[in-house]
Amino acid sequence: MSKHKQPKTKENPQAPAKKSAGIIWAGLLAVIIVVAGSLWYVTSNQSGADAPAPGTLTSDVEVPGEWGIGNPDAKLRLVEFGDYQCGACGFYHSIVKEVMEEYSDDVYFVWHHFPLVNTHQFAVMAASAAEAAGRQGKFWEMHDKIMRNQQMWSRGMASTSFLNYARELGLNDEQFLRDVRDEAILERIETQYNLGLSLNIRSVPSFFINGEFVSMPQTVDGFKAVLEAHLAELD
Repeated sequence: MSKHKQPKTKENPQAPAKKSAGIIWAGLLAVIIVVAGSLWYVTSNQSGADAPAPGTLTSDVEVPGEWGIGNPDAKLRLVEFGDYQCGACGFYHSIVKEVMEEYSDDVYFVWHHFPLVNTHQFAVMAASAAEAAGRQGKFWEMHDKIMRNQQMWSRGMASTSFLNYARELGLNDEQFLRDVRDEAILERIETQYNLGLSLNIRSVPSFFINGEFVSMPQTVDGFKAVLEAHLAELD
């Protein structure tokens, strides 16, 4: 996986904002610690060998305001439960992105947060940054930046990196920094996480096609073949 250089920043013009950002991100981390405590208990007390098979994501399950791309009316709905700090999710990101460029009319792709907080300390922060960007109409752009630069921010300086990405996307600083610590966003992430738990998800990425769990190939061609097979069944 390629390494990405950390974006250069201008210190003087942004110094006041960075100081404010540090205080706000610290507040967010305090909230995340509380949320992570409960999630740690759940994920760390599940045995992979004893865990039941993933359940079915039925059509009556509603996730208010979920993020999707492609054709909302498509016959094929592809859902990924993922974690922004997960290496495998980062690997699949480029595959999904390429596949959706070709199947945007035939597939509706939906992303659900499933942060593994017991191993990924910045996972919830990354999800919050994506959701905050979404409030300014840039969820998928932030999603892409976070995934493409995973190797850089996951080693540290995550809060600074996410703020830099927001600025690169032209987001309003004050609104972004306010939204990343909004309890409604954290509740949204936790709701999606709990949905994953109800489906017996214990690892990421986990993909569902029209509600059924599917082990997706690790190549673009293999991924496309699975979609083609499901589309053929629907014709």
